[in-house]
Amino acid sequence: MSRVKFTVFSDLHHHPAWYKSDAPERLNAIQKRALESGSEFMLHLGDFSHKPSACPELIKQYREFQIPGYFVLGNHEFDIDSYETVLSTMGLENGYYFFDHGGFRFVIMDENWFRDFPGVYFHYSERNYFDHPGFRDWMPPQEIEWVRKTVMDSPYPCILASHAPVDYAPNRKAGIQCKEEIAQIIRDSMGTPGQVILCLNGHYHRSGMDVIDGVPRLDVNSATFNWIPNPHYLFPEKEWYQQYECIGNMVIYENPVSAEVIIDTEAQTIEVIGTEGKFLHDISTEASGNSSGSRLSTPDMISTIVKYGM
Repeated sequence: MSRVKFTVFSDLHHHPAWYKSDAPERLNAIQKRALESGSEFMLHLGDFSHKPSACPELIKQYREFQIPGYFVLGNHEFDIDSYETVLSTMGLENGYYFFDHGGFRFVIMDENWFRDFPGVYFHYSERNYFDHPGFRDWMPPQEIEWVRKTVMDSPYPCILASHAPVDYAPNRKAGIQCKEEIAQIIRDSMGTPGQVILCLNGHYHRSGMDVIDGVPRLDVNSATFNWIPNPHYLFPEKEWYQQYECIGNMVIYENPVSAEVIIDTEAQTIEVIGTEGKFLHDISTEASGNSSGSRLSTPDMISTIVKYGM
């Protein structure tokens, strides 16, 4: 029987010229909570920084903390840097990899690929993410096959982690483009030692838990803010609008958002211990004149407990 406790957070969005994210301070608070809670490692689910090469100290703060820290790559990691620069700066050999911890296998996926008409795949790099909106969020065949082999050969239950969700209950058209291929791997894993018992994602800056095809899917909120398409001018600190290019597109969480996750194979439970919070100056997504969309925008992270493998 195995039990593991870890901290998960997402979408820190460090880029001081664009966002008021206060990333070093937020990361420090999340790390302090993780250490005090007894978390065994930390997992960030993508969009840590918009230019990783410009923030080596922040990456060092995360990677050299007292408990290990792992990265999932998000689309915005490639807003400025090349794919190769992102990997080297963040200490990764590849965008997808796995690690085993405490009797579990954590499978880190990378859906930051384009697929063009002839079936040629190429990775996000140097802001090309914005140039091909109709071809995004794919995994190449070799990665999908790697995921299958990594799961099916695993001696431990598997947790899949990606920036965008494999499948998204509030909007089944959202998430990765190759969701059916990954869903088939999940189905094929049932009853094997490497059975997929949990999927983790960030990307949408939302907090929620869904169960799809019997597998819990934890939607992890941003550590920092919700992005809104229609800018507002409600912050009383008017100098922010000159200091941060995208401040009008932000509703900011007053407290850093993260969650502790406890998986217990004996009880067959996944427990999420979230964080409470409020919007800075009570300026919510709706108060800014925007809509939450398919899942309510909140400044917190849920707490819940669910059974798996039922």
